[in-house]
Amino acid sequence: MPIDIWNKFKTILSSESDVEAPHEPLHIVTAALMIHVAVTHDDVNDAEKQSVLSCIQEHFDLEETQAHGVFEQALAQHDEATDLYDFTRVIMAELEYEQQIEIVRLLYRVAFADNHLENFEEHIITRISSLLGVGARERVRLKQEVRVETDSST
Repeated sequence: MPIDIWNKFKTILSSESDVEAPHEPLHIVTAALMIHVAVTHDDVNDAEKQSVLSCIQEHFDLEETQAHGVFEQALAQHDEATDLYDFTRVIMAELEYEQQIEIVRLLYRVAFADNHLENFEEHIITRISSLLGVGARERVRLKQEVRVETDSST
């Protein structure tokens, strides 16, 4: 292939990569569940939004701009979703049990972002945990661990 054609091809590929690619479905559904926890009692406040973004970025090892992209796509999907099963079935299909437990941990981190766990948040996390097959014992353990993390960071 002549060099000129190869350079044009590389230019086309690099310009296409500047367009934001769709994010991994697993990232989006996980973020949508975190958003669902954050909006259970009201709109997403700044602390909860920042917590969701931090969880996305850290858990999936993404850059800040990528985490914002996942958040925006997840927010749109959350607003269109009819039930939680739309999200949890993707997680159940993609992740092992130990990884599903970590998703529940992320949900508690979002819920405790404002240093208080609302009853509505607890109820939603219980429902999501049930859909993920995470039992009550594991869920309570995760809640206590995240509460301790939150108390020690404030």
